Amino acid sequence: MIWNNREYALSLQMVSMLRGDNMNTIVQMMENIPFFAVFTASEKQLLAEHGHCFELFKNGEVIIQEGDTQDSSLFIILTGAAFVRKDEYPEHIIAYLETGSIIGEAAFLVGGRRRMASVVAQGLVNVFKLDQNAMEQFDCSFQLKLTKQLVVIIVERLEKMNEALAEIMG
Repeated sequence: MIWNNREYALSLQMVSMLRGDNMNTIVQMMENIPFFAVFTASEKQLLAEHGHCFELFKNGEVIIQEGDTQDSSLFIILTGAAFVRKDEYPEHIIAYLETGSIIGEAAFLVGGRRRMASVVAQGLVNVFKLDQNAMEQFDCSFQLKLTKQLVVIIVERLEKMNEALAEIMG
């Protein structure tokens, strides 16, 4: 995806706005992402306030680096697209990700776990980043609710992998 100067400027403006005090904008963006559907308005507000940062990645920039054990943050793509690849085979795309995709959930749930693949921006990508420090600020019931949502995502991905494997095995 190629972005023109106007799109790039709008994306930078959005990141600047998100880094400011415009919590309503952040919560509105969350409304459009299925992951957040189970959360109440006040819980979304809490996430928006404690989310560690919003980052903008340019085309080709690495969002998550395979093998990294230092950063166990969770990322949610707010706008844009990315792809997943193994560094050993950089020309083979494992998956394409779009707005609303959750990435880095395994390392986030099991801190210090090695990242299993690299995620690379395809065009401009705005992400919401949540790290363990922010997670620890939430009460236990909210942490459990967030964790359950991530487990659902992992189980759904495992089911897709099993279906794909069964199809290959014939």
